[in-house]
Amino acid sequence: MKKISLIFLSIIILSCSSSTPLKEKKIIEFQKTSELQFFQSKNLDHNIPYKVILPEKFQSNKDSLSLLVLLDGDDYSGIAQDVTSLYEFGDKIYPTVILSLPSTKESRWAYYTPTNDTTNVEESFEDLYSRTGKFPQFADFLGNELIPSIEKELEIKFKQKTIFGHSLGGLGVLSFAVIRPELFQNYISASPSTMYDQHFIFKTIEEKGSLQFDSMFLTAGLNDGNGYRENVEWLKQYLDNHKLDNQNVGSKIYENESHATSGLKTLIDGLEFIGK
Repeated sequence: MKKISLIFLSIIILSCSSSTPLKEKKIIEFQKTSELQFFQSKNLDHNIPYKVILPEKFQSNKDSLSLLVLLDGDDYSGIAQDVTSLYEFGDKIYPTVILSLPSTKESRWAYYTPTNDTTNVEESFEDLYSRTGKFPQFADFLGNELIPSIEKELEIKFKQKTIFGHSLGGLGVLSFAVIRPELFQNYISASPSTMYDQHFIFKTIEEKGSLQFDSMFLTAGLNDGNGYRENVEWLKQYLDNHKLDNQNVGSKIYENESHATSGLKTLIDGLEFIGK
């Protein structure tokens, strides 16, 4: 009799689990934040790893979701999930879907750099610099492939889109703002490597005169060597002088932070600055 009861119970459990709608199962898969997914990109001709982290009350907020894209996402996805959860609870930001894009040394140099710069390169860096300048293809991957695929899969349309990056990732963020401004409304850039290719990004900004964005948050550490702090200060001043009436520009120079440590506080403060 006990055997029959156990078999009956197992059938019930299996029946319940198999009755979960397919769409619901897919959403549950997205919520498994410890597992990477892969997207075969036509633009990059590569299998790109990514991770989607949904807010706790995803289903009840599908009409008011924001997107946060994390460059170097393996370093920042954990803290981003904690911060967005707390800020959502405190009604500081819209419920936020996090798109985390892990990186490697090679992919950072390839995808976050706006030009292929091979002039005056030290021999030890020749391999990395030979990979540079694939930002246009990376932007097409995000804008035309991955983000639309996520919106379609989750049956949503993001209310606003924000991108965060640090160092070379910070350069990538500014590259989106300068070269592909239609993809994001908000930008958080920590200690960006704006000196790349003889300040190509600054030269392009000056040529354009002004940029299209809702909010821009820039930071560096007071101990950020090699011109990072001075470059952020220059860019903040330039944007203040050329911004439109509806644009918000914020900046912080962290007294006790260096180039290596400025990213964490930037993400926390940047999300609060952008807010609702």
